[in-house]
Amino acid sequence: MTSFQLFVFDFDGTLVDTKKDIADSVNRTLKELELRTLDRETLYTFIGKGVNHLMTRSLEGTGYDDLPCAIKIFMRHYEEHLMDQTDLFPNCRETLEHFAHKENTILSNKPTHFITQILDALDCRAPFSTIIGGDLMPTKKPDPGGLLHILEQHRMPPEETLMIGDSLVDVATGKRAGVKTCGVTYGHAGRESLESAQPDWIIDDLSELKQFVH
Repeated sequence: MTSFQLFVFDFDGTLVDTKKDIADSVNRTLKELELRTLDRETLYTFIGKGVNHLMTRSLEGTGYDDLPCAIKIFMRHYEEHLMDQTDLFPNCRETLEHFAHKENTILSNKPTHFITQILDALDCRAPFSTIIGGDLMPTKKPDPGGLLHILEQHRMPPEETLMIGDSLVDVATGKRAGVKTCGVTYGHAGRESLESAQPDWIIDDLSELKQFVH
């Protein structure tokens, strides 16, 4: 068993299953722009590096080059459909309650107001003392700036911190900040991809944190 005092969670694909609403909002944007749409599985591979990356990849090959306009349209559609098919992953709420005595935080490339709106809708905002989205820092993951800011804010050394996420981006962010990392297989990357990133632990369910953290 290992003792950590600070948990830093990714959001999409780690705490909350948002991928269907994100993908469908991208396709609503593409339809509004009179462009071809993409299947959900393709769009899922674009999630996790921020809205600029999401829409840049979604527009590839269309000839459409007004990225700011596409992002604005996407943000409107996503705001309107934020909770259509979005929910916490299994055992997420119970795991957060189990670790309520820890400092629980969120570091995501998602805009902060979407994170807080979703957490409020799910009645799950209270466990998190700090929430940093992709719009609050000058750099996004895998740059460690946001994670280092959380460490400083909570006056916590790296050795007492665990970064938990579903993607190679999250593992890389943790490693660059010198903290231990845990990959979850139920999000966007999958076990094989996560193994290539060599996190300290890989779990298939968030509740498995209780097996190695006290």
